[in-house]
Amino acid sequence: MISADPVLSPPAVGRQLAYRLVIPAAMLCAYGALAMLWHWGPRSVYFDVLRSVGVEPFRFPFLDIHAVLAAAECQRQGVDVYLSNSCDAIGRPHVYSPLWLAVMPAFVGTHGTLWAGLGVDLLFILSLSAVLRPRTSWDILVLGVAVFSPMTVFAIERANNDLVVFLLILCASILFTGSRSYRVCSYTLFLAAGLLKYYPLALLTLLARERRRDAVAIVIVIAVTLVFFGVCFRPELGKALANIPAASYFTDSFSAENLPFGFGEAFGNGVSRSVIDVSLLGALLAVAGARALRKIRLLDRGELGWNGKEMQWLAMGGMLLTACFFAGQNINYRGIYFLLVVPGLVHLHRSVSEMALRRFCAQMIATVLFIMWEEFFRRALHAIATPVPSDGLSQAEVFFWIGRELVWWWLIGGLTAIVLSYLRQLPLAKDSIARFRHCLPRSKKIAKQGLPRYSPSQFR
Repeated sequence: MISADPVLSPPAVGRQLAYRLVIPAAMLCAYGALAMLWHWGPRSVYFDVLRSVGVEPFRFPFLDIHAVLAAAECQRQGVDVYLSNSCDAIGRPHVYSPLWLAVMPAFVGTHGTLWAGLGVDLLFILSLSAVLRPRTSWDILVLGVAVFSPMTVFAIERANNDLVVFLLILCASILFTGSRSYRVCSYTLFLAAGLLKYYPLALLTLLARERRRDAVAIVIVIAVTLVFFGVCFRPELGKALANIPAASYFTDSFSAENLPFGFGEAFGNGVSRSVIDVSLLGALLAVAGARALRKIRLLDRGELGWNGKEMQWLAMGGMLLTACFFAGQNINYRGIYFLLVVPGLVHLHRSVSEMALRRFCAQMIATVLFIMWEEFFRRALHAIATPVPSDGLSQAEVFFWIGRELVWWWLIGGLTAIVLSYLRQLPLAKDSIARFRHCLPRSKKIAKQGLPRYSPSQFR
């Protein structure tokens, strides 16, 4: 059961405010120190610091926001940026949604890379004061380890456009906790984020929060918008999706494909590879599904305060990460959504009294922190196990890769349980479940008598 938070005295309120600012302030200091190293040197120290935490920097910062600006600049020059992009430093064709180019102001180009990257990074770092709300020094330690992880630092160093999407989702999540009119605005932001990067469309399942009539109306508007978007950008969407590069199963990406397809690539060929891929993926799905069901029953035993901000961020972060995991391969910086998950897990661990739930939260927190730092461990192991450059993996690296992928599946099973537990308590979902349970016994009885089952209209 969730325990009520005590009413804080004015000195305690001041202390909690200081706790909320300490991590963003520390990140700003670290960011400023790296910026000074880049601007005034020695730059070798800048590269060494980033590599020491498991981040491989490019020869200049903000490479990913540079790609978007370069595509917009070349498109204005009449270049088909889905085929080639001479404005980009490494010639990358445009792989993102065409909406990025449509909303880019005409005066923005590669000359604005520095200011665009700084702006996105600083807004992201400042937004952490809204997401991270530590109550104790232990909370600060846990959340600080997540913020300074290679996943987060990599996203900041590249100024990846996932940071922009993160900010949109954060604003939408804040609106989602408000009244009905604010929630409608939040769905608009979720949709906008989805049109930019696709995977945030998973958050539209939160429409289960609304009454049936309101949800249907919003779904119709969203469907019309998606159809209009698809018709307007159909050629560009096809080329952009075809440009998405395939990442290695064995390096800095996460996906449901990595373990089964990696084994298939290593040990199979032709038909045998397909058999390995399908059978291993099916087995992993079955085990993860069983784990999710067990943890749903565990979560149902506690009266969880899902209306709190941390708990809603936990559910949203779980939706995003689960959707990304099953949708395809993701470079590690997309793990920034763990910054929505960790505060919720910390809050849940602090609030519940049942030991089994506290143990589950502690295990999830430890697992998330390992995943956020796994690139540091992987690179350290590579340096130790293979001091001479090699194209293959050492035996130690193979075991680490298998362990990492199994940890990912274990984590996704837990996040799926959290997401489903959250969705089940939303009004529309509860109403649908109640209607289904009410109709199910009669349906079974009629089926036994050989009579026709209910028509879909009878469920309305």
